[in-house]
Amino acid sequence: MIFLDANVILRFILDNDPHLSPKAKAIFEKIDRGEIKVDVTLLTISEVAFTLERSYKLLKSEITDRVLGLIKSPNINFEKHDLLPKILILYVEKNISFIDAYHAVLMNKNKIKKIYSFDRDFDKISTIQRLEK
Repeated sequence: MIFLDANVILRFILDNDPHLSPKAKAIFEKIDRGEIKVDVTLLTISEVAFTLERSYKLLKSEITDRVLGLIKSPNINFEKHDLLPKILILYVEKNISFIDAYHAVLMNKNKIKKIYSFDRDFDKISTIQRLEK
C-alpha cells in the first residue's frame, strides 16, 4: 500500500501544472489499472477541499463531485470510507467547512449531541446543540 498526498490529487483534479499534472495522471492511471493501491486519509481530503475552495474558488458541489469520483476506485482505500459520503453531503447542503462536517458526522456516529463551540455553523445541524458556556 502507498499513501497518496493531497498535492497529487490536486494536480490530477486541476490539471493545471505542465510538469506535475501529467505525473499525477500517470499515478491515477496505475491506480485505475490496479497496478497500485493507495491509502487516503480524511485529513488529506480536507486539505484538497480547503485548497480547491479557497485557492481555486471551486464550488463545494464541484469539489464533492470530484472527490466522489475518486471514492469509486476499488484501489483507493479511504480512511473512514463509510463517513465520507455523509461528510460531503453536509459540506454542501449545510454550506459548512469540511472539518465541521466531519465533526458533525463523527458526533452523530458516536451519539454525541452537544458541542462546545463558538462556530455558529453547528447551529445549522439539527442533531447538534451548540454550547458556548
